[in-house]
Amino acid sequence: MRSSLYIFAGGGSGGHLFPGLAVAEQLRQIDTEAKIVFVCSSRPIDRQILDPTPYAVVGQTIRPTPHRWREWPGFLWSVMASSRRMRKLLANLHPRAVLGTGGYAAGPAVWRAARAGYRTALLNPDMVPGKANRALARHVGAIFTQFDSTAKHFPAAARGLIHPVGCPVRGELVSASRSEAVKHFGLLTKRKTLLVFGGSQAAATINAAVAGMIEELGSLAKQWQVLAIVGPEGEGLAETNGSGSHLRIRCLPYCRRMDLAYAAADLAVCRAGAASVAELTATGTPAVFMPYPWHKDHHQHLNAEPLVEAGGAVICEDAKATAANVAGLRRTLLPIIGDSGRLGAMARAMRPLARPEAAREVAQWLCGRPD
Repeated sequence: MRSSLYIFAGGGSGGHLFPGLAVAEQLRQIDTEAKIVFVCSSRPIDRQILDPTPYAVVGQTIRPTPHRWREWPGFLWSVMASSRRMRKLLANLHPRAVLGTGGYAAGPAVWRAARAGYRTALLNPDMVPGKANRALARHVGAIFTQFDSTAKHFPAAARGLIHPVGCPVRGELVSASRSEAVKHFGLLTKRKTLLVFGGSQAAATINAAVAGMIEELGSLAKQWQVLAIVGPEGEGLAETNGSGSHLRIRCLPYCRRMDLAYAAADLAVCRAGAASVAELTATGTPAVFMPYPWHKDHHQHLNAEPLVEAGGAVICEDAKATAANVAGLRRTLLPIIGDSGRLGAMARAMRPLARPEAAREVAQWLCGRPD
């Protein structure tokens, strides 16, 4: 009898976990006996995301690749310790399949599973694969990507393994109602909502840029309100409860109900992480992207490009400096929120980009069933 236990390995951010959760959701529908174990990093965000789920969670000691030479001994120790733990875990659980969901935390489990002959695959939602996925690519049986053109960024020997299915998105994100969302967040029904977020751990530069535009947004307070996911530090934006001509702002350190946040949103100002890009297309939410500016490969710009080309989004560069970001966002955002026709056209351009079967296709491969 084949095992119905599956290991999902990865973490360190929501982008490395939420697509995996979408696959897990579909896997439980396909294989009603499925038991799922998430092997994650030691970052608090992983437990914040995974603890409310019904899945078992196993943490690891592995650390990110260090930038300083003096940190390498500790890094190598963490890799060896995680590798030994994954070897024991695989020997005890005998999984049916192992899925790497991205990030350095995927490495030990996927590598050990591939060496032991288990069915293994990678999720790679970003346009440009990270170091972990590039290193693991030649060891696995399949690589699932969001974008067709991601294949060229992998080693030539791995390109035949690539399945461009889209990025898995949780089903709950597309079924929420606006009326429930308005009530849940304490928003006003007759105002449009600007959703501000920077991924699972927020973005201080985005918060500061929006905060610098409060006067301009206040002049539109009869038509608009703000729902901001500001992160644990909560810097930049302050919550207000006013009505009438006063701008209503709701601030959350973290949002467990992103389904309702998207249901409330008429426009988003956000990063262009792979999971966010997929969720925005799935929910038909137009966006002003401020891609993460510190990546050397600028892969968030590349994630955003298909949405920009389709007309569903625009890019506002994150200049890292508040004054420059406020000026850039003012030039980009105000013409959109002041033009309902343009906003509607952007929303209509987003939905055709959605790939709603992505999670199911990955789940079918994991359990060995035909498409």
